[in-house]
Amino acid sequence: MQDLITKIVAETGLVPQKAELAVGILLNLLATQGDKPKVQDLFAAMPGAHDLATKHGGGDGGGLMGKMAGGMMGGPLVVFAKLQGAGLNTEQIKTVATMTLQHARDTAGVDRLRAAAANIPGISGYL
Repeated sequence: MQDLITKIVAETGLVPQKAELAVGILLNLLATQGDKPKVQDLFAAMPGAHDLATKHGGGDGGGLMGKMAGGMMGGPLVVFAKLQGAGLNTEQIKTVATMTLQHARDTAGVDRLRAAAANIPGISGYL
């Protein structure tokens, strides 16, 4: 995952810690909203993904944000809000998301990624 973080830093100008945080938040979306067994398979093919998702996931999904995450587009919208709260602008969020999904495709394969994320509203168009 370090190579992905390094590429994101170069592309976005984010400091490494913030790039790592952003990737972890995005991976946590997969971990919490995706098909659990298929996400485990995806993360097994992406060394370090599970650790980043756990480290930067933030919270247990409870409260209002957790309830929103269960609704239409809730998960991706909550992630967008978390990324903005971390100081990323819209362009940086788009770049980090695109690069993270591309890394998952390149590392684990498009079929694994699609299987893991198929039931996350609003993400299928990016897979």
